[in-house]
Formats: sequence, C-alpha cells, structure tokens
Amino acid sequence: MTAKSSPAPQWRSTVPLYIHLGFHLDSLEDGRSQVRLSFQPHLGNSRGEVHGGTVAAIIDAAMSQAVRSLIELEMGVATMTMTLNFLAPAKGEIICKGSVVKRGRSVMFTEAEVYGEDGALACKASANYRILPKTVYDKK
Repeated sequence: MTAKSSPAPQWRSTVPLYIHLGFHLDSLEDGRSQVRLSFQPHLGNSRGEVHGGTVAAIIDAAMSQAVRSLIELEMGVATMTMTLNFLAPAKGEIICKGSVVKRGRSVMFTEAEVYGEDGALACKASANYRILPKTVYDKK
C-alpha cells in the first residue's frame, strides 16, 4: 500500500512580487497559511540578515493568503493596517505562518509569525484586510 500525497497548495491570487522574491507556499487551508523564503543576498540588509522589508512582504503574503482561503476565488483582498514587531534578526531561510483570528463579512483580522532557519521567532505581526467585491477585479 502506498501513501497518497496531497496536492501542492495553490496560491489564491497571482502576485508578481511573490514570484520575484521567490516565495513558496507550503500550506493553505481553513484560514491558515505557511509561506517559505530561501535567503538570497539581494534580500538582505547590510548585516547579511533578511531585510525588514522582505520580512514585511512575506508576512503580508501569508496573512492575505490565509484570508483568501476563506473567500470566493474571485473576491479581492486589500491590506488596511499592518503592525510588525521585530523580535530578533531573521536569518537564512524564513518561514511565515499566517492565520485569520476573526472573520467578518467585510473585514478579517489576522496574525502571523516569522521564524528564522535557527527556529528563533523573528517577528510577530497583525493586520486587517478588507474583502472587496468581485467587480473590483473585472477586467475588460
């Protein structure tokens, strides 16, 4: 008997920045996500750690995808607020775990944590996301 492997998770939106930065979606379901980034020198700061802007980008990706896992595919999501608390340098490959903590009809509240490859908690974040109607993304 062979074990069935589950299909790879799929991004719920196409964001060129995710591709450019090299984000990998490890998991996505039921208001939770995990996004991973292998460190590249051009994503670092002057000390060779992951740059805070790169950390902010992966946090936004993880939290917005967690939100998207709970809404129709055609709906839009916009970041309203985001608060980051840097706790330690993010070093090497980083993993960000995002989750929806309160689901509303038009706004969702989220949290995320970023871990460095040493397992240290590097950043905690929270954000609010506006759910946008399908018509916002109608393309002609």
